[in-house]
Amino acid sequence: MATGFMTSLGSQHFTVAQGNPVLQRCRRYWLIIVWAFAWTPWMAFGQLPDQGGFLPPPAPAGSPTEPSYFPAETSFVRDACDPDYWIISTRCAEAEVEAGVHYDYQVYRFDGPNPGRGSSMDELLSSLQPGVPVCFMAHGSFVTWDSMLTDSAETYRWLRRAAPCQPVHIIFYTWASDDIHCSIPGLRVNLLGRRASLNGFYLADLVSKVSDRHPICLIGHSHGTRMVSAALHSMGGGCVEGRSLAGGPQPPRRIRVVLAAAAIDHDWLNPNERFGLALNQSEALINLRNHSDLPLTLYPLRRPISGKALAVSGFTKRDRAALGAANRKVIDYDVTRIVGVGHIWDNYYSQPRIADAIRHYVYFDE
Repeated sequence: MATGFMTSLGSQHFTVAQGNPVLQRCRRYWLIIVWAFAWTPWMAFGQLPDQGGFLPPPAPAGSPTEPSYFPAETSFVRDACDPDYWIISTRCAEAEVEAGVHYDYQVYRFDGPNPGRGSSMDELLSSLQPGVPVCFMAHGSFVTWDSMLTDSAETYRWLRRAAPCQPVHIIFYTWASDDIHCSIPGLRVNLLGRRASLNGFYLADLVSKVSDRHPICLIGHSHGTRMVSAALHSMGGGCVEGRSLAGGPQPPRRIRVVLAAAAIDHDWLNPNERFGLALNQSEALINLRNHSDLPLTLYPLRRPISGKALAVSGFTKRDRAALGAANRKVIDYDVTRIVGVGHIWDNYYSQPRIADAIRHYVYFDE
């Protein structure tokens, strides 16, 4: 098995604050800027549209009419200052992910005032309260272990502040998104995109381990949206990077999806496209559209005849016609004025208005 930082943790305790966050942030911005310049000699900044006042999107179409999906009594209501979230890692599983073989996930729990500690899938699954939604978050590329720890803690607080009285289980999925050694930035990005797709099988496996009594939310950012789309497509019986789930199509269950800075072609969720079966597995999807996402405005240059990124274009009229009945499941929600030219995840989790916009997709509380 590949070695790395995660293998040295064992049962040791560790804290969220590791490394220099300013240097980590600068490194991530630098990698994105280098990628952009490597593929084009110019950079176009889109003008921010005047959206006026903030209006949260409506509840997902076709959602239940009952006031709450949860049991009458639940003990799992933790606030932003009393965290209980999990991190599941495949960071040390590059070889296993590439080969598509079984991997014993590395699991960590952050519970209340305690620092993170090593845990297990058995402990995680046994901790889930009946009927409470389970939210999986998949990050994008160029995310280090240290920055992932910080982002996970901040994302937990961000989501909990949007609905402090509603219960939810939050699990962060982290993958080897920063260790591909390639001197050509564009090729490196494409290789990371492929790795994100392959990790989709492991995300699908994790969803299958959770009882269908729990509604599921899948949040993806940047290449994490590719992982989420690949997971759903494989659960629907689709083929990803020439592979498919051994067990075949998964039975339908309640799944809602949030795509932020979606680094996938705008038509990849259409029938007969790369992830054309993904929407069959989802009851609702919100795409956070940002016309001015700087790295993604350059997305079409990564290969010949490439479409625009879903984050930039949203679902086009042609896409919506192709989706047919599935069109009612998807909504574009414009965050251009809120996020601007930003792409990195902290541009999203620093905005309470975006948490309000996705609340019903996370908590199933409409």
